[in-house]
Amino acid sequence: MDPSSSKRPVQQVPADGMQRMKLKTSTATFCVYLCTWNVGGADPPQDFTNLLNLKAPNLADIYGIGLQEMSTTDSDTVKNAWTSKLLDVLGVRGYILLRAVRMSGISLQVFVKRNKLLNFTNIETEQTKAGLGGWWGNKGGVSVRFDLNGVNMIIVNCHLAAHMTNVAERIEDFNMILDTQKFRDEDVDNILDHDYVFWMGDLNFRIADKRREEVEKYVKTGKFQTLLMFDQLNESRKEELLFVDFEEGQINLLLLTNLISKQRIPAWCDRILSLIHEDSFEDITLSMEQLHYDSHPVYTLSDHKPVTSAWNFEVFSLPPHPAITFHLKGRWYRNQSCSVNYTMVANADPASSSWDWIGLYKSTFKHIMDYETYIYANRGAERKGKAGMTVKFSESSLTIPSGKYYLCYISKHKNKLMGMSEEFELV
Repeated sequence: MDPSSSKRPVQQVPADGMQRMKLKTSTATFCVYLCTWNVGGADPPQDFTNLLNLKAPNLADIYGIGLQEMSTTDSDTVKNAWTSKLLDVLGVRGYILLRAVRMSGISLQVFVKRNKLLNFTNIETEQTKAGLGGWWGNKGGVSVRFDLNGVNMIIVNCHLAAHMTNVAERIEDFNMILDTQKFRDEDVDNILDHDYVFWMGDLNFRIADKRREEVEKYVKTGKFQTLLMFDQLNESRKEELLFVDFEEGQINLLLLTNLISKQRIPAWCDRILSLIHEDSFEDITLSMEQLHYDSHPVYTLSDHKPVTSAWNFEVFSLPPHPAITFHLKGRWYRNQSCSVNYTMVANADPASSSWDWIGLYKSTFKHIMDYETYIYANRGAERKGKAGMTVKFSESSLTIPSGKYYLCYISKHKNKLMGMSEEFELV
């Protein structure tokens, strides 16, 4: 956000959708865990425990996994080996894929805790091709942005130009990503307008003016602080050529990317930086705390080691206010038709459409298209005045296994989630 712009009041839309009101400035803490990894075309590992810190007593609310050089023969955004494996690993731990975006071998996947899904709104993705002057997606960046309890946040994953001498090209790639990614949210126009910005990727900056033998000697003797004086990214940041006002955690020797297999000089290629606009709001100062910044040398499938970082950050203590509210009564029964009533707030955005649909999901569903069955929300629905709408799932659609389920109302507009029921039982 431009520091000269006016600060935003703390606001929410009440359940009736008729007015906006100022709130008390109480806050809540969320945690985001990021991973960047140039996987060199390799398949995913069998075990993600170390990479995603899955044995921690309290897992993050948000996981953002940014990959570079994914195999382009396995090119689907979601139905590829990496995303499928991550869906399995995180799905059983209570996460859902909020959104994935892919451009050639560059991918970004954002997972959130399923029980907090309604806290995430205004989700958008963008991508920027920077290879061959903007024609090829082997270089460039992708992003996922969203609103979370009254603040907005964006995660960017990029792969910048390679090779020692191409500093100017890397800076040009960075600026191209900034210049081309635009968003529909009224509070933001570009990446830097967001309250929280997290930027990661294979930035490809190298250690300048040092021969390979010198670098290896410094590495073996542990004198890596000397090497940091020659890090191209640090030098470019000092000259304010890119990442102005961004922060980076403490760089250590483990973050050094091992490029020996390609006969290149080791370098700190894989980085994660952050930006916060503390004074975005009138009545409160936002804050965040970086919890770690590490690499994971146990993973050896490529000549890049994965790099991770995590932050606790503040949002407002706002309960979700979905546009759709389901009114469920008791259990549902297999092989029997079942009606469900729902209400919609006035002036909902987007407005309802005959192509909106209601999906029936297992309680362990992994993404918004992972439904068991669905019906169109407004086709043949019986209107109940102020009581809303009633629709019916047929007997034939409820021949699915017994268990715990959710209902989700999905707008035909970009498959936007507009409401989610409480968990209920089908017997």
